[in-house]
Amino acid sequence: MKFQELIRESFVLVGYSAAGKWDGEIVYPIPKLWTKAQKFITKSNEGEILGVCLPPRSNHYFYTCGIEMGFVDFHKIEKGMTIHTFPKQKYVVFNHIAPSKKIPYTYEEIWRVFDKEGYTIKEGMPEIEIVKTEMFGKEETNEYEMEIWIPVE
Repeated sequence: MKFQELIRESFVLVGYSAAGKWDGEIVYPIPKLWTKAQKFITKSNEGEILGVCLPPRSNHYFYTCGIEMGFVDFHKIEKGMTIHTFPKQKYVVFNHIAPSKKIPYTYEEIWRVFDKEGYTIKEGMPEIEIVKTEMFGKEETNEYEMEIWIPVE
């Protein structure tokens, strides 16, 4: 699996958030957050949607789905949205190209490569998923594509 190292500048994320977990009673809020954010993003005429997971590679997480802003524009923020700021950070970036239901398999491969290459997750930094809005409606096709950014030391 190919990947690249990139530096992402600091950014502000505005979106909808919820806690989730994989162990015990599974709580999986991500699809509902993407659907809710997609409506907001379509209305805002943005080019991409971001999903942010804290902490990365965890059974208990906090997930936000929304848009990146260069600064906080309170006129674009709707009721129930959250605002998060993240500093400049180094990431390893992978691509997922397959139906969205296969994302868990992509993550399995990512973690194998990540561990094999000797990377360490940077504590306190977000894992980022980026999808271009042109992918809306293609989630169940082989054309569906997203970037997965993992923060590293």
